[in-house]
Amino acid sequence: MPKIAPLKQPAPPADEGDGGDGEWEYALRIPHTPLGPGIVRAHVRAVLTRYRVHPAVLDNVQLVVSELVTNSLACTRDSVAVRLARTRSSLRLSVWDSSPQLPPSSPGISDVDSECGRGLWLLRGCADDWGHYVLINGLRATGGKEVWAEWHAPYSNE
Repeated sequence: MPKIAPLKQPAPPADEGDGGDGEWEYALRIPHTPLGPGIVRAHVRAVLTRYRVHPAVLDNVQLVVSELVTNSLACTRDSVAVRLARTRSSLRLSVWDSSPQLPPSSPGISDVDSECGRGLWLLRGCADDWGHYVLINGLRATGGKEVWAEWHAPYSNE
C-alpha cells in the first residue's frame, strides 16, 4: 500500500513574523444592510490581528470604522467600500460611499442627549490624522466621497 504524504502548509507571506513591515492593502465592499458595521469590524479585527497591530490602535481602528460605516449607510442607500492600507510608516483606513455630502468641518453636538453628532469627536480622538474628499470622475466612476483616518507607527514592534 502506498504511503500518503502529509499535506504541506502553504508558505507564509514574506512579511510573516515581522509585524507587517511590507506594504499591503485590503478592501471590502458591503451591501446596504444593518449588518454592515459588525461585518466590517470583524474584517478589520482579523486583518489587523494578523499583522500584529498594537492593541490600542486595533481598538481605535475598529471604533472609527464602525462609526464611518454607520454614517455612510445612514446617508446613502448604496453599498459602502472600506479599504485598509499599510505603508512603511502608517496604516490608513478609508470608507467610500456614493453621497457627495462631506462631513462638517468641525465637530459639534447640539444636544447632549442627542444620539448623533459625536462621530467627528471620535474620529479626531482616535486617529493621528484624518480627512475627506469628494470623488467626481476619479477613483470611483459613481463619484461620492471618501473619508479616511490614519495611524502612524501602529505596529506592536515599532
